[in-house]
Amino acid sequence: MSVRCLVVLLAVGMVVLRSATAQEKFGVVQGAFAEENKNLSRRGAAIQMKHVMLSLTVPVSINGSNQTWWIVDTGAPACDIDPAFAQKLGLQAFQERGVRITKINNFGIGTFHCDGIGCAVRPIGEIKELKLPGWQGAFEKTGVVGVNLLAKYGALINCRTQQIFLSPSGNLGMSRQKYEALGYTYVPLQITPTNRLELVGTLGGTTLSFVMDTGAFATTLDDSVRSISKVPFWETTSRMGGPFHDFKNASVSYGSASDFKLGNYDAKGAKLSFANLHISESGFTHRFAGLIGMDFLYYRSAIIDIGGRALYLKPYSSPK
Repeated sequence: MSVRCLVVLLAVGMVVLRSATAQEKFGVVQGAFAEENKNLSRRGAAIQMKHVMLSLTVPVSINGSNQTWWIVDTGAPACDIDPAFAQKLGLQAFQERGVRITKINNFGIGTFHCDGIGCAVRPIGEIKELKLPGWQGAFEKTGVVGVNLLAKYGALINCRTQQIFLSPSGNLGMSRQKYEALGYTYVPLQITPTNRLELVGTLGGTTLSFVMDTGAFATTLDDSVRSISKVPFWETTSRMGGPFHDFKNASVSYGSASDFKLGNYDAKGAKLSFANLHISESGFTHRFAGLIGMDFLYYRSAIIDIGGRALYLKPYSSPK
C-alpha cells in the first residue's frame, strides 16, 4: 500500500471510529482485489488497449465453515451462494418467484456477524475463475455479497483501500462535511424499490439514472444513451457477458465522455464502454443509462456510504 493510500485510510478510519464509539460490535472487513487482465482490440485496426478488471472480494464464513471468498456486488439486489457450496453446507432452500432461496442466520463477513441473510442459490459462473495476485493460500469463490446485506448493516465501502465498515444499527453516522474536508465530492445515492443503488447524473446534457455496480469490471452504458448523448466511440471485438444477466453476447464499443457528471461531480474524460444491455427495469428516477463499474470507482478513490445514502469521489488518480 502506498504512503498516500495509507494516509487516506487512516484519516477516514479515524472519522469512522469517532462516529461509531457508541456502537457495539462495529466491524471493519479487509477485502482484496481479484484481478483479470483483458485486451480491448479496435475492430478493423491493429490497436489494442490493456484493461485491468478489478473485483472486490471479502472472506465469508457460513454457519462456522472455513472462510471462502465472496464478491462484493452493489449491482446485486441480494446475496448469491453457489449451489454446490450450499449443498456442501447442507443449507435448506425454498422456492420464491422461480428462484431458490436460503436464509442464513450465522453469516460471518470477516469477523462481523450478520443474521437473517437471504441468499439466492444459483451458479456464480465465471466469478470462480478470478485470481488474487500474489495470494499464496486457497482462493475459493463461493458467493456474492449483495445489497440486502450491505444496506441492512449500513455498509461503507472504501474502493481504494478495499475495506468495508459495517454497523449493527445500519448507519455509521458519517458526516458529509468531514468527507468534503478530505477533498471528496458528495453524490446523492438512493436505493430503488428493486434494491438497486441509483445515482443521478448527466451525459451530454441529458439527465439519467445510473446503477452503481461494484460487480461490474467496467463502466458500461446502453447503446441508446451513447446515441442520444453523441459520445464519440470506436467499435471493439469484445462481447458483453455476465453470470446473472443475459446480455445476448452484445458487441461492445468504447469512448470518452466530454460532458459527464454524477451529481455535482465532474467526470469529464471518463472512459466508457457501451453495449445493448438488454436491461428493462422500473423504479428509477430518470431513464436508465447503465452501470457505474469498479474501474470508475477505484480510480476516483470512491467511498460508498450505503447507510448514509451517499457516494464520495475524488479527482481521477492512479495509486502511487
